[in-house]
Amino acid sequence: MSSLTPTEFEIKHASEVELAKRELARKSLDTIRIYNPLDRVFKYMFDGYWHRVDPKAYDEVPRYLANHFFKKICDEMINEQIMVKGEELKALREKQMGRQFLDKYDENVEVWNKVPKKDDEGLINEIKKVVIIGLVREYGIDDIPEEARVPDAPIDFRPVHERVMDEIQRIPDDAEVDKLMGKTKEIPLYISKKDQEKLDKEKLAKEVKNEE
Repeated sequence: MSSLTPTEFEIKHASEVELAKRELARKSLDTIRIYNPLDRVFKYMFDGYWHRVDPKAYDEVPRYLANHFFKKICDEMINEQIMVKGEELKALREKQMGRQFLDKYDENVEVWNKVPKKDDEGLINEIKKVVIIGLVREYGIDDIPEEARVPDAPIDFRPVHERVMDEIQRIPDDAEVDKLMGKTKEIPLYISKKDQEKLDKEKLAKEVKNEE
């Protein structure tokens, strides 16, 4: 009968596991400020419901939604870069060789193997700097004892998007928010092809005017 009684170690381990689960659940409800740098509304679905962020606009959402938004907008922005870079490489190939590709394998080697990759951690981190502004509030943090914190794992096997999202910095108090937002707007954010063409035209018009 005594062999079925939980040991002190088993009881302690079960308690630590429960605390870790509780902390993960609490952390998922932190409030994160996100940003849509695209020139169009960005929509993403979570748990059967659609969410949207207006173009060039901010939103504040729970961390679990911010994680999902980050993964989806990363895919969207990298896909755009893939297509733009792919078309550039195809045009360059035709200009240099005077012909198209022999077959799909030849095209993959010369074009699609050289474009950005969706799991490129460096590129994902760069996008994160633009679309994840920071931590606004930690949900119920004052009610969580220190022993409930989740210890750092020696090896993190989670997907890269989830690992990157752990590094979100806290946004300063209200007195500093306006200052921070002003700086944020000055960051060279993602520029769509449409916006870039507009900027190029304005620059050209200014140069012509100066020459006159």
